[in-house]
Amino acid sequence: MRKTFALIAVLALVAGACAEDDASLEITDAWSRAATGPNGAVYLTIEGGDADAALESVSVSTDIAAMAQIHQTVMMDDGTMSMTMLPEVEIPAGSTVMMVPGGVHVMLMELAEPLEVGDEVDVTLTFDNGTERTVTAEVRDE
Repeated sequence: MRKTFALIAVLALVAGACAEDDASLEITDAWSRAATGPNGAVYLTIEGGDADAALESVSVSTDIAAMAQIHQTVMMDDGTMSMTMLPEVEIPAGSTVMMVPGGVHVMLMELAEPLEVGDEVDVTLTFDNGTERTVTAEVRDE
């Protein structure tokens, strides 16, 4: 019984260490374009921390949109642009990853209301190491 308890305690400590927040990850320059259609997008910059990480998911309140996903704009063979969902975005230690128009971005799908200049959108980013960050993106007319 004592060995089982000790093993459970050790496993709990290991799990806690694996889910530790990486305070060295930084998210800056979050913004969104005004949008009147069914979808919108958020752009931002992620500064890699002390260790490699991966952005695994994004979310917003249903007051903003039905769902949020990580997308990438790609040029198709026929010359048209298309968006594909990404399972994750790698953030190498010490690197800068920019989510920009025409590239990787946070897609807001089925907007609850139009995004108007001056509005703010809170987006939660979840990384593979358990780190979670909520950033506020200002809606701009760009």
